[in-house]
Amino acid sequence: MKLLTIELETADPVGTRKFYTQQLDLPIVAESAESLTVQVGWTQLTFRSVPGPVAPYHFAINVPSGMLELCMHWFSLNYMDTQSPGQTIAEFPDWKARSAYFLDNNGNILEFIARRDLPYIDANLTVGDLFQCISELGIVTPCVVKTSYQLSKHFGVKRFSKSKPMHDFAALGDDNGLFIVSKENRTWLFTNTPAVVNNYRVTFESEPGGPLQTLTRCELSPLVSAASIACSCPLSSRHSQVVEEMA
Repeated sequence: MKLLTIELETADPVGTRKFYTQQLDLPIVAESAESLTVQVGWTQLTFRSVPGPVAPYHFAINVPSGMLELCMHWFSLNYMDTQSPGQTIAEFPDWKARSAYFLDNNGNILEFIARRDLPYIDANLTVGDLFQCISELGIVTPCVVKTSYQLSKHFGVKRFSKSKPMHDFAALGDDNGLFIVSKENRTWLFTNTPAVVNNYRVTFESEPGGPLQTLTRCELSPLVSAASIACSCPLSSRHSQVVEEMA
């Protein structure tokens, strides 16, 4: 899956512009009084200015396998401790990935992630090539089972083969693009920040060469509300059936 455009909200447009264009050195694609669009590999990321507070988002940026430490050195950021105090690189053997986490000016939880199953070998690699794409976007929902089912049924996004779905978490897509479905109020990994439903708009291809699709909170919510799927903890037999249908 490819996440081609992502639109999020910010209550701090000035700080957002400074962070993404100066600290992450991303090129500006478009800019107005209401919004800023920057290029992140093949993904265009837009922040739209809103007056009120905005709950933190989570998204991840793919970087070349084996070059995570270079990215961390080049971009001087306040990287979070992960799996133990002082450890700023998280190891995910099941996902064949390594990650570093940090916050932007809005409190959004960002991640550099290097995936071993996406080799990237280029003798002419430059700093501008370090960001391949935005490969993960967090989607918060009252019911992970219903949302996962609807993403599969209506948008053709299948369960990520390297991740086991749980009642409060699921990953759908592939190494190039994932929807990270989190239950509302579940804390984001390595933080004390609860996941909160917020506004987003994403344009994506669920498979190479497939049709462009658009997903927003407003479009997904009615589907989730209408879905007659049990959503309880521990996992119900209906949850197992839904997971099998998604596979």
